[in-house]
Amino acid sequence: MKQMIYLDNAATTKTRPEVVEAMLPYFTEYYGNPSSVYGFSDESKKAISHAREVIADSLGVKANEIYFTAGGSESDNWAIKQQPKLTS
Repeated sequence: MKQMIYLDNAATTKTRPEVVEAMLPYFTEYYGNPSSVYGFSDESKKAISHAREVIADSLGVKANEIYFTAGGSESDNWAIKQQPKLTS
């Protein structure tokens, strides 16, 4: 059997099975927009908050310093527009 070698991971990357398993509830049951005000989003909001705390703790920063974006272009634009103004 031939082994496939996939070299376009910049576009897509296979998701590890444990990540799929952990995310499955948020794809099927708790898919409410965590930024919304309605109750359906509560579980999503809790999950995002928990993830933010775990990541902040692992990086040694404050949770309010962690921002999630939808992708690379959004991240790049946000970083450029939100950089603090440097004074000389």
